[in-house]
Amino acid sequence: MTTKFLKGILASAVIITSCNTAQIDTKSDLNFNNKVQNWLSENNVPAAGIGIIEDGKVKYANVIGELKKDIPAPDNAIFNIASLTKPVVAMLTLKLVENGQWDLDEPLFHYWIDPDISNDPLHKKLTTRHVLRHQTGFTNWRRMNQSGKLTFEFEPGTDYKYSGEGFEYLRKALESKFKKSFMQLSDSVLFKPLDMEDTRYYWDKNMDESRFAFWHDYKGNLYSPATSKSYGLNAAGSLLTTVGDYCKFGIDVINGSELSADILNEMISSENNSTKSFEQGLSWEIVRNLPGGEYALVHGGTDNGVNAVCIFLPHSKRGVVVFTNGDNGRSIWENVIKEIIGDEIFDCIYKISNIPERVTLSNEILEKYVGEYQDQYGRGLIVSISKEAGAIKVAGDGIGTFTLYPEAEGKFFQEYSEIKYDFILDNDNNIEIQKRNVDGRIINRARMIK
Repeated sequence: MTTKFLKGILASAVIITSCNTAQIDTKSDLNFNNKVQNWLSENNVPAAGIGIIEDGKVKYANVIGELKKDIPAPDNAIFNIASLTKPVVAMLTLKLVENGQWDLDEPLFHYWIDPDISNDPLHKKLTTRHVLRHQTGFTNWRRMNQSGKLTFEFEPGTDYKYSGEGFEYLRKALESKFKKSFMQLSDSVLFKPLDMEDTRYYWDKNMDESRFAFWHDYKGNLYSPATSKSYGLNAAGSLLTTVGDYCKFGIDVINGSELSADILNEMISSENNSTKSFEQGLSWEIVRNLPGGEYALVHGGTDNGVNAVCIFLPHSKRGVVVFTNGDNGRSIWENVIKEIIGDEIFDCIYKISNIPERVTLSNEILEKYVGEYQDQYGRGLIVSISKEAGAIKVAGDGIGTFTLYPEAEGKFFQEYSEIKYDFILDNDNNIEIQKRNVDGRIINRARMIK
């Protein structure tokens, strides 16, 4: 049976001409499954879990590929989904707010104070709203600070900076208030009511390892399970789940999660931040002005051997979920989403403001940037040239493989991203890469090591 993924939001003939839909058959569509398998092979990604929601129901839930070499993946394969954990934590929190058990604007120090910031008066200003909007003032992880300690880079609520630390801070505050583990709280409020039987935050005795989609690097090699298994809970990125379970969560989100109109409006409201292509809601990235007056709730997840994304469309009750178990998984989910919703809708969601114009640089100039780099957080970053494309190919564990296009000598950008990369030559002819976000702030550095 053929379905049109965005039928509900494309009611106007005028709109259809500006953003067309694509068609996809259900699981019986071998052509689609074969396409996915080819994308997996081309990008050294073993498996992809794909879920499609239409009319508020699961229309397609399938896992294509292998858990690891020569082990086919079942449809109920379990994936680590990295930062797709954050929307789950956010919706749990909002359900508690709805029940009158939690307050978005109550200072978190009433329940938890991290020892690293106990002497900083800014900790008394930190609220749940700041956490869910990524306005805590924390860096992503304290280990990224030279001191290794948690610090404020700005006053909470005054700026935007993506932070996993914020979600961990919120978790500890919730556990302190309710005198329950976060898993117990999630089970009672979210997982059990939604029948998410295969969802947990950490590797425990109930984890069925025979169904787990193990992590693979950008070359398709298996990461060491011994170092990748998480036995501790991390509210920012440790969730283990299936496509089927996450679709149940997505349907709940699409249907409003039994939240009042006031709280739903809070969830999708936004404030000024550094992201131009997305508006930052409460955990969700919000994309507005889609055809038919639709808006999208979007979130991605990336970690070593993990690349995942979800897109939910509440007005039309549509959604798509893609999990992968490889560093190069972004290429997979981009292709899948384009196949399901069409290139033009994809571009509507992932449009980038002020896309730089590509310029042509000589091979001699591009060759200067070829080599291996070490980033400031100790991960290896390998950069090589794609001469035929006149661009730089970046590859590395945990980051996958992607292409940087030149906008000027020493200045590069990535497609579908507002992140910029500056290659700076110092007086000793050593090259440093400075990764900058949309407002120009440096968010990472890497230096050439050979």
